Amino acid sequence: MAEAARKWSPEEREPSPPGSPAPVGNRTGWVLREPVFGWATLEGAPKEPTVGEALREWWDAVNFFADLRRLPSALHAAFHVATLGCLVALVGWHLSWTSALYFSASAFFLATVTHTAWLHRYCSHRAFEFRSPWLARVFLWLNGMAIREDTYAIPHRVHHQRTDRVGDPYGPHLGRIGSYLAIESVTKLNTDMSPEQYEHLTKTVSHIGFPLSTYAQFRRTGTVEHAGHLAVRTAFAQALWSGLAYAVGGVPCVLAWYAAVFFVTFLVRDFNYLGHGGRRQRAKRQGWEFDTRTLALNQIFYGVFASEWHNNHHKFPRSANLQLVPAQVDSCFLFIRLLHAVGIVSSYVDAVPRFRQQLAAGKAERPTAGDEEYANVTGIADGNDGTPLPERH
Repeated sequence: MAEAARKWSPEEREPSPPGSPAPVGNRTGWVLREPVFGWATLEGAPKEPTVGEALREWWDAVNFFADLRRLPSALHAAFHVATLGCLVALVGWHLSWTSALYFSASAFFLATVTHTAWLHRYCSHRAFEFRSPWLARVFLWLNGMAIREDTYAIPHRVHHQRTDRVGDPYGPHLGRIGSYLAIESVTKLNTDMSPEQYEHLTKTVSHIGFPLSTYAQFRRTGTVEHAGHLAVRTAFAQALWSGLAYAVGGVPCVLAWYAAVFFVTFLVRDFNYLGHGGRRQRAKRQGWEFDTRTLALNQIFYGVFASEWHNNHHKFPRSANLQLVPAQVDSCFLFIRLLHAVGIVSSYVDAVPRFRQQLAAGKAERPTAGDEEYANVTGIADGNDGTPLPERH
């Protein structure tokens, strides 16, 4: 029998597990719709859905027959399956040195630039600033992964505010299948929020550069970005990147591009589970992982391939630089510094120098309170070690 779940209202505080920090008011509860299986168990722990419950939640997120606002998520799910078909076609019939090289270069670009630099560090955390809003719009229109910026950044901030606790929209508590499918589930924004709440929400994504839906449009379409703009710029990005791939190497390179899109999107989905240890939690490695408040880990593959040093990121959410120790090479930060050197990026946040000073002084552990309260007030998880942010460079 499925475990009973309690539905927590946005105004309620959920109980914390024994030994955890004091609970924080769930002021972000109005942002996302609760999963069909509920946020929490009767005991107040994060709900662990069965595979069947996870699948029902995913279907609720893509069933545009019942709710037309689910159409963008359904189209993205179909796109994900189609890119899997491209990977199969590439490996089965069109694999060559040229297509393999194009796949490798595309995957690294998508992982480091499109995902980590653009979607994660800029859209979600605003770790750096573009010199002009028009430069942000260039990145917006070049997003070839077809992952919506609003439904990436908004749930991701909730994840930081509720990390590994009740209300965390993705993570190992959902199981591997549930976490993988959560990419569609987290697109279920709460269209019943008040106009004042929606106005606050739009301010947290205004830096991205897309035209915003009015409150009435948001209620009708479920998208913070104007739905027409989303459709046009997504089609433009697909035409641009597929056209470039065809010009380089014909159909094999087109397949290689979309195979890379599938591969990186697969890693993003699976990382929501593995990035916090999956079912096999382990102790943090001294001198390698410094954030002890969450289950987030530093994993070499994700760190080298996509600059996702996730434990470092949870310690310093808004830092553009996550190379806390020399071996943790941050290619994304090198890219951001290059953009800064040529004048595209005007400033960036770098928490590493101060952290290394703290580390040398034996005071690298941050307080156990402060960040969540700040995040709930501002609507964005900015705080790092409980002290003011380092100055921008």
